[in-house]
Amino acid sequence: MKISAAPMLAVLIAASLQAQEPPADAQAVLAAVLAQEAAVRGPEGGAQTCVAAALAGPPVAPGGESGLALDRAVRIFFQWHALPPPAVVRPPPPPDGPGRPRRRRIEPIPPPLPLAPALAERLNGLREQAAGAPLPAGTVRVDAAAVPAPLHLQRPDEDCALLTLSAPAIAGDSAFVEVGFVCGTVCGNGSLYAVERREGRWQVVGIADLWIR
Repeated sequence: MKISAAPMLAVLIAASLQAQEPPADAQAVLAAVLAQEAAVRGPEGGAQTCVAAALAGPPVAPGGESGLALDRAVRIFFQWHALPPPAVVRPPPPPDGPGRPRRRRIEPIPPPLPLAPALAERLNGLREQAAGAPLPAGTVRVDAAAVPAPLHLQRPDEDCALLTLSAPAIAGDSAFVEVGFVCGTVCGNGSLYAVERREGRWQVVGIADLWIR
């Protein structure tokens, strides 16, 4: 019996395309992280920031070194802290006089509050579990639908401040994603996000700073 190769080829192509997209849970985890990044950066900062389409490998393991850190980056003591507030959009100040814009007062940013010890300890235990779990199969790219405006996937040859995400390490209803932000050859920082599924929705519950350059 002669079998046409066309249907088989179509199946193989479809399977290959599916393998390029993260599984549903991984997509939702990445979307929660990117939503937090967009909120913190605000309209102006977000418009200047793009997202690398390709995911990095697994997030940094407990006690390990970040694969996303820039050369000569300074490692930060690991501590889970609360989410930073969303960026506040303020109107430009009125001018002092003709042709003399008033200087905007820069208010100091308070340091983030650490998470409650019980929650931080629980996240550390879950992170250990997630570090030993296999990564979701096919988790190699960011789904464009998971990127909220004004963030966008990096276009070819685009020069932008770049966010690179790790593949999510998932343990049950908890997941961990590392994010590296590079705004120049000597400018950037890295963070680890803790994400939990609560009432059927993945939500960022804590952040830990990893490095700064």
